[in-house]
Amino acid sequence: MSAQTSTTTGYDHSNLHHVVITATCFAFLLSTVSVVLRIVSRKINGTGLFIDDYFIIGALFFLYGITIAGIVLMYNGLGTHLVYVSSEHLVVYMKTLFTGSILYTCCIACIKLSILTLYRRLFPTKSMLVAVNIVGAIVVLWCFGACLISTVTCIPLHKLWEPTVPGGCIDLPKFYYGLQGPNIITDAVILIMPMKIVWDLPISRVQKSLLSGIFVVGFLTLIFDIIRLIALIQLANSGDDATYNEVPSSVWTCIEPAVGITAACLSNMRPLFTIVYRRLGGDRTAGPSEEKMKRRQSGSPTANSEAASDETQV
Repeated sequence: MSAQTSTTTGYDHSNLHHVVITATCFAFLLSTVSVVLRIVSRKINGTGLFIDDYFIIGALFFLYGITIAGIVLMYNGLGTHLVYVSSEHLVVYMKTLFTGSILYTCCIACIKLSILTLYRRLFPTKSMLVAVNIVGAIVVLWCFGACLISTVTCIPLHKLWEPTVPGGCIDLPKFYYGLQGPNIITDAVILIMPMKIVWDLPISRVQKSLLSGIFVVGFLTLIFDIIRLIALIQLANSGDDATYNEVPSSVWTCIEPAVGITAACLSNMRPLFTIVYRRLGGDRTAGPSEEKMKRRQSGSPTANSEAASDETQV
């Protein structure tokens, strides 16, 4: 597919590269700052990293892959009208798009598993453990299934970037519904899972409201899930100018997991919130006591439970 001039196509040679660059930079910075502050909070609190921290670090690296894929897509046609994209660039574009879909799925799965393992650590009740195990299994199966189906989007797979090859491709709107449906449902379930336990904690109503508010920040991720699904469906029905029309769905593919990572990190930043509160003239006795810090560093049996208790207070 050779590039054509604007006089023969009716297009002006505008592009949406600035939108792609803004979205990828925003996603990169927001997610990186959130994870760094989470790790700093662990150091302030005198604890090491937990399994939920490793999951969120994994999600961050997958997000880096998504942002790199976004830049590669931009240099190979994303945001540019299809008629200006050469056949060589289009092949790279479609291969990168395929890789990006798998990176996105793995990133979202790591975010969900990070939140679930945090629940398991902070709220080790029987009902919560059962719920975490069930939802966690669903997330893992969803991730595996979505990645598997992505590899058979077209049969043979290279028909995805070589459309003249004999074969067939799946119905994209149905694929998007199947991919995003479980994603949206599990996000909603994960959001409401800790609410009852939080409101049963022996802390003030203000603290309960603040803590619930932090969890509910994840509601933004749920909204972005739905917006991304709408963008994908619109893309599937938007005509042949795929590289130009792909921009909205690509933008949400970057922003959604970045906001998800941030939401997953907020509830772990209590030590930083305490420092800010002190600087603003609040109670200087807030935060972990020196005695607690020593017990955590010595590895006493009550260390983890106290750390969990501190993290569930804002």
